Amino acid sequence: MMTERKLLILEPIQEKHLEEIKKTVKDSFIIKQLKQLPNSCSREELKAELKDAEIVIGQPPLDLLQNPEVNCPKLKLIQMTWAGTDIYTRSELDFPKDRIVLANASGAFGMVMSQFALGMILSVMFNFKDYHIQQQNIIWEKKGPVKSLDKAKVLIFGAGDIGSAIAKRLTGFDAYCIGVCRNTDKPRAYFNELCSLEDAQRYLPDADVVIGCIPNTFETEKYMNYERLKSMKEDAIIVNVGRGNFIDCMALDELLRNGHLFGAALDVTDPEPLPKDHPLWSNPKCMITPHTSGTTFGHLDATEDLLCEIVCDNLSRYCKGEEIINRVYKG
Repeated sequence: MMTERKLLILEPIQEKHLEEIKKTVKDSFIIKQLKQLPNSCSREELKAELKDAEIVIGQPPLDLLQNPEVNCPKLKLIQMTWAGTDIYTRSELDFPKDRIVLANASGAFGMVMSQFALGMILSVMFNFKDYHIQQQNIIWEKKGPVKSLDKAKVLIFGAGDIGSAIAKRLTGFDAYCIGVCRNTDKPRAYFNELCSLEDAQRYLPDADVVIGCIPNTFETEKYMNYERLKSMKEDAIIVNVGRGNFIDCMALDELLRNGHLFGAALDVTDPEPLPKDHPLWSNPKCMITPHTSGTTFGHLDATEDLLCEIVCDNLSRYCKGEEIINRVYKG
């Protein structure tokens, strides 16, 4: 008698996507959906399900993966539903990469996050936040100078799926896009120029807009410190939709209040969320949103559709013994 193979889903995947997953794995796996949401399942219930799982779709806690022989002896593949892998790659605990393949969901979020980033830039450029506040207080008053993206020089930290999607949308404004990435020899569509993180600093004084959508690494942590923020144009704009610790938030607040920089828009912060007494909350030149640019489930069907394509592609590859895409630790 053949041993049952289990695929464990830890996300509120829609029924139509669940059907696609079932079609992909056919009869090879029994599928169990255990929504790992606040108060939706107990830790003991999750541990019990992990013991028999060969594949997990979602983000099981790293501490439960530390002793694979006990907690997840059959686990071979974790297909994340996030693009960011910090919970595994930046943890004090080691991910058991010798036994478990880890793949992220890069490619699912460029479409929505690029639109979000463009919305943030235009909101700052045209003072939309201030006009919303004025509307609440029934005030009819022009707020003064605005800026334009037309032929703007934009420095984008991160030239992968998200950064490339942002650059693509900026081409409609004839903006000049410079992408910051590790491999500057790799062709990347929609960028006029590429540079390494080591060389990026020399582009800061000429950039009209700086966008952070770069992965979290030791090299990028607090990269935009006081000195680098100060080196930007006085009327430049900075936007962050990547990782909160890319920007020193206290330094940003100080420079904004001193009149350096036209404005800022942050979808991610450090720490996150910001403490209630953090000065950026009350900074009139900063717009803050609650890490919502790349939210997956229950926000935009198109994002969930893209995620389903990535998941099913990797499930098909796994069943056929082929190379997994978006693999985090290379074998």
